[in-house]
Amino acid sequence: MLKLFNTLSREKEEFQPLGEVVGIYTCGPSVYQYAHIGNFRTFIFEDVLVRYLKFKGFRVKRVMNLTDIEDKAISTAGKKGKTLHELTDYYSKIFFEDMEKLNLLPADVFPRATEHVPEIIEIIRKIMENGYAYRGKDGSIYYEVSKYKDWGNLFHRKLKSGKRKIKRDEWGEDSGILSDFALWKSYEKEDGDVFWETELGKGRPGWHIECSAMCTKYLGTRFDIHVGGVDNIYPHHETVIAQNFAAFGENPSQYWLHAKHLMVDSRKMSKSTGNFYTLRELLDKGYEPMAIKYLMLSKNYRRRLNFTFDGIDEAGKKLEKMRSIIERLKSAKGVENGENIATKALEKFEKVMDDNLDTGKALMVLEELSDAVSVMEPDKGSSGKIIETFRTFDSILGLRLFGT
Repeated sequence: MLKLFNTLSREKEEFQPLGEVVGIYTCGPSVYQYAHIGNFRTFIFEDVLVRYLKFKGFRVKRVMNLTDIEDKAISTAGKKGKTLHELTDYYSKIFFEDMEKLNLLPADVFPRATEHVPEIIEIIRKIMENGYAYRGKDGSIYYEVSKYKDWGNLFHRKLKSGKRKIKRDEWGEDSGILSDFALWKSYEKEDGDVFWETELGKGRPGWHIECSAMCTKYLGTRFDIHVGGVDNIYPHHETVIAQNFAAFGENPSQYWLHAKHLMVDSRKMSKSTGNFYTLRELLDKGYEPMAIKYLMLSKNYRRRLNFTFDGIDEAGKKLEKMRSIIERLKSAKGVENGENIATKALEKFEKVMDDNLDTGKALMVLEELSDAVSVMEPDKGSSGKIIETFRTFDSILGLRLFGT
């Protein structure tokens, strides 16, 4: 039985889907810049989640949003002399290319925030009608946090009062500030030509309400799994729960899953310390995408992962060994029966994956199987069984053990 760690309850819970199709909403990239390797740790985990659910026999519908309107996107477009659409369309294409390089399955739906303004307006209208939002003196619409009694239940940390209301998109990620936040932002000259004339006034949506509108449109008011990085917990996912409760009277997701931070050379990744890398930069240095992915999977998603270049090199060597063993097995003519080894490996693999998708231990099973087979001369029949076991592992981890 698959168990997942639910951030909301802070417990591992048996996964029980709501219906025949597992609905998953994954917070996608902000497409005003290249996605960095920390982002891709989360995206890789989300990919394994989908693959493993399918392996377990579930049908899955996954939605991954593209945040193509937010404060930083508008500011970046202005600095680069681009329209918002030109900027976000370019980086969206780059993101899809990066997904393919890392062998990440595409989502079933990739909604863009700018294409869902009517849905955003509708959900804000519901929130206002239900008494959870108000219009500020600046003309913006703000969510009144004090009206929502369960605020902070996802965060599980002490909050501190901030300004009465905050209009900017990002706030409280590190400080845990408690403030009313903008659902609809009144127009400012810095917004340039990025605005909509609506019943809410001239302006644009706040970042947090975008996900509430899109997850509801494609998955309904109650679905199975909402996923993101730990930096999404507060305030972003906290606001999504609050917004959906205000509009529809319920938490939108059964399970809330969050991947821990990626460390680089034992330090938090940041541009100021010079250890900030995009996937493109690593590929330009000559590193194989699957070696990068292997390293990303080497720890359970709920543990911090230390990213090093030595780690990529070691991952590459392990991958090469596995691929060589698979090639040797294709023409095996030995006399040893290795079927039992393959069967036990598959059982062990499924056991560790059932325990909150522990890819670190799953890779250890893969390595143990490789080590065992490397000193064997299996017969043709059991070689086929071992190959199929490797193929099963690869269908879940997506490491291209059998080539592109």
